[in-house]
Amino acid sequence: MARTRRADYHRSNRIRTLPLNDPEEAARAAQRLFGARDALSRRIFGSELLAVLAAQTGIAVPEVVVPDEHQPHRRSGGRIVYSLQGDYRRRAPSPHDPRVARAGKPLGRIRVPNRTPARGDIVRPTAFLNTLLHEFCHHHDAEALGLLRSFHTGGFYARLRHLRDQIEAGAGDGLEETAAGRSLRDGGSPLPLLERLWSIIRAL
Repeated sequence: MARTRRADYHRSNRIRTLPLNDPEEAARAAQRLFGARDALSRRIFGSELLAVLAAQTGIAVPEVVVPDEHQPHRRSGGRIVYSLQGDYRRRAPSPHDPRVARAGKPLGRIRVPNRTPARGDIVRPTAFLNTLLHEFCHHHDAEALGLLRSFHTGGFYARLRHLRDQIEAGAGDGLEETAAGRSLRDGGSPLPLLERLWSIIRAL
């Protein structure tokens, strides 16, 4: 591992927390996102949530892209062996203002597809929200920690858990999938109420 990569890895592994100034505000923004189903609404409410998180952690707001597409994936033997739930990219800084990319675009760009890889179902709110927070942690690594490379270290996952736990605590009884969560485009039915936030990953 090159020296810079090694330094980034160890710095990432040392830092275990990602504190928020107002978890309840973040939870309210997460609740609005949690109620969204269609790609446009998820992009709008996802951008609002990340604006809250960025403001509370003192970093620039990343761009959020939510294509109404299947998650990129690979198959082997007729089975899906890999799927990309989301990704984070950094644009090159503008030569005129290194705080932004060319044309004033944000340096950070988060992309989270809205549909599952095989059947093209809408990604469940818990999974979508967790992926968005995961990619935000990569953005935070670049903006706040100054890491050139954001590794999946033990510290990275500790920061992600800390971020999730603060939002969950700020939500009190947990986030709900209400009737407002139906697709704005297809008028779909709401999912069951009171699904606990991130329950699908509690076993990690």
